[in-house]
Amino acid sequence: MTRDGRIVLEFLTRPAIPHPRADTLLVVDHAHASVSGAAWAGVITVDQPAASPFTHARGCVCCTGRGGGLAAVLGDVVRRRATGDLKWFDRVAVLPPEGQETAWRAALLGDVVVNARFAMQPPHPDSA
Repeated sequence: MTRDGRIVLEFLTRPAIPHPRADTLLVVDHAHASVSGAAWAGVITVDQPAASPFTHARGCVCCTGRGGGLAAVLGDVVRRRATGDLKWFDRVAVLPPEGQETAWRAALLGDVVVNARFAMQPPHPDSA
């Protein structure tokens, strides 16, 4: 957790998933849904939005809005953590689809709920 009480939110950019941490909730897309949650606080899968005729990335804010996608998932995990439906966690690690970190970050930037509860870490220098 940060000094202001927000949950640390980081994006994973490496193809390999780092060593699991018991204080970290892992959020993945469907392509990574088979990741074992045994050593994590939990593993949550972001639902794949309906197919779009546009070339937008999966999870973009214009296609999913607040009703689905990453922002809605993050809002829900905070509620589930508070009610005991999820193991307590102080960090969230997000593993987006390959090449989609920028789109997933953009989907979160304007979300008031996410920004109030999470402290998004800056992108890693090697992600682009």
